[in-house]
Amino acid sequence: MVDVEFIKEIIVDFHNENLPVYTRRTVDFSCPENKIRTIIGMRRSGKTYIFYQLINDLLKQDIDKNRILYINFEDERFYPFETSDFNILVKTYYELYPALRDEKVYLFFDEIQNIPNWERFVRRLHDSGNVSLNLTGSSARLLSKEIATALRGRTLTYEIFPFSFPEFLRYKNLDFDVDSSKNRSYIVHAFEDYLFRGGFPEVLECSDKHRIRILQDYYNLILYKDLIDRYDIRNHGLIKYLLKFLLSNNSNSFSVNKFVNDSKSQGFSISKDSIHNYLSYLEDAYCFSFMRIFADSERKKQVNYRKIYATDHGLVTSMTTSRSYNTGRLIESMVYNHLRRVYSPNELFYYRTGNGEEIDFITLSRGRLINIIQVCERFDNTGARINELEILFRTMDELNMNESIFITRNESDTIRRKKKTIHIIPFWRWSIQNIKNADQ
Repeated sequence: MVDVEFIKEIIVDFHNENLPVYTRRTVDFSCPENKIRTIIGMRRSGKTYIFYQLINDLLKQDIDKNRILYINFEDERFYPFETSDFNILVKTYYELYPALRDEKVYLFFDEIQNIPNWERFVRRLHDSGNVSLNLTGSSARLLSKEIATALRGRTLTYEIFPFSFPEFLRYKNLDFDVDSSKNRSYIVHAFEDYLFRGGFPEVLECSDKHRIRILQDYYNLILYKDLIDRYDIRNHGLIKYLLKFLLSNNSNSFSVNKFVNDSKSQGFSISKDSIHNYLSYLEDAYCFSFMRIFADSERKKQVNYRKIYATDHGLVTSMTTSRSYNTGRLIESMVYNHLRRVYSPNELFYYRTGNGEEIDFITLSRGRLINIIQVCERFDNTGARINELEILFRTMDELNMNESIFITRNESDTIRRKKKTIHIIPFWRWSIQNIKNADQ
């Protein structure tokens, strides 16, 4: 049973303290009043600070702070917190503020998936009316399972990721105006920093030494808490080997069969089913995404290799040596994660032409082809440039599209051939042009 005095202390402290400074995210988190707002994403990606953003929006609407309750269930002082303790929590809140029983209150529960049977309490509270519920969690599987059963039709879910490049600029208080030559130089300089630093909020002001140590701590937290402990994984050596393999092969293809054979050569005994399970766990924890091929049948999507993308490229630069990655692969990973903020995994694919050439990204919306995107840090020579452009022109012909995008580190150009156009654009400009600003 949770200590009532401790709960009172948590509630009163929140109401007496100022909200921490936060960077406004470029996502619209608006939610109908009859829905439970749920925010899911990787650990340390900024979910708590999104709550601070939403709470501050309420305060700007002259909502009394006492009508807002924020609880972080990651706080170890809540352990052990049992299902019955939810009732004590709510009772204690209303004992502190009895006049609010007839007022609408706003409840923010951080990392609620840590508490057994949380969904029953949330459903009962939601159905009682006169309450706005907001939840976060770092496990897509644990949240979605309960949402699909006890909370069916009651929630609106948002995915959150570490800072995108435009959010990184906002954190740095830099203007998005890429047409100003002076401002553009600041943007390019910030991009070079973001390219190796990544988007986890905690490391944006750290020295390189501290950034690496902090991100390595994140890695270990995910390894032990989100994987080994949560799924009772016994083969610690193999899961560590898999994680390092995936980080070292970020933005590359991944074959389960090849990995199983490679693991055996390293002395590990593992089945393909176990590897599939491990990959599912990693996706569930928002550590990696595995992109499928664009094909006209589900079987083709299943039998072809998938491509690996770490949720934040900062993990790659902090957990592998510079020999294990190249900046072109980092930029490709950044493009994927930028697209992933807009498109679901069922709308984002790689493509293989009739000649077997690979196109990095194809995006769909409601079944309609939207974008053809290729990524290359730079063209090494004129011949390489011509070859890459020819591949894109052939792809546009195959897919009956008139435009495509070629994302680079710094190069800009527009190439036209009859009715076909290729837009060559640096990542920093493309990412800024492709955001929906939450302030607009």
